[in-house]
Amino acid sequence: MEKNCFYHKEIPTGLSCSRCNKPVCNKCTIDSLVGIKCKECGLIGTPHILVVNIFDYVKILCVSLPFSLFLAFLYTLGLIMALNNEFLGKYQEISQTFFKILTLIFLVASGASVGEVVKRVSYKKINKFFPVISALSTLFLWICIYMLFKVIYPQYLLWWEQFFYGPVPIVGLGIAIYLSYKRLK
Repeated sequence: MEKNCFYHKEIPTGLSCSRCNKPVCNKCTIDSLVGIKCKECGLIGTPHILVVNIFDYVKILCVSLPFSLFLAFLYTLGLIMALNNEFLGKYQEISQTFFKILTLIFLVASGASVGEVVKRVSYKKINKFFPVISALSTLFLWICIYMLFKVIYPQYLLWWEQFFYGPVPIVGLGIAIYLSYKRLK
């Protein structure tokens, strides 16, 4: 049986506050950890993990993007140093296969790491945009690796195509983005 909203008498609704049982429309609801609440009950004791402001978004972006850039720089530098090692000489093909697998592992681990950094910087707050920011930061990592190869190490751009633009690394990127997103869900 539908009743009219307590605050908007002309709007019929089937929703009610989980605390005081007042009928409320969609405009008058406030999300809580346990069901929906009316405006009055929702403002009483809002949990810390649900209170998010613009500073939280800025803080997460200011930490996750440089972290992704740092990971990209370390991996790119390490890969180039390893590939320039004279020891690999006759083992070049075997080492390239090893580095492709290492790239897959790196991308998956980086996705989980970026997700964990966002989770810790946000103090485990709950927000629907935090997982998206985490996933975009992981994609930013991928773009940074490409830009490092293209701008700083242009003579090694061929390595980008070998290690980051094949089917296995693309699957690794997909898994990394999924893990960074799911880490905050």
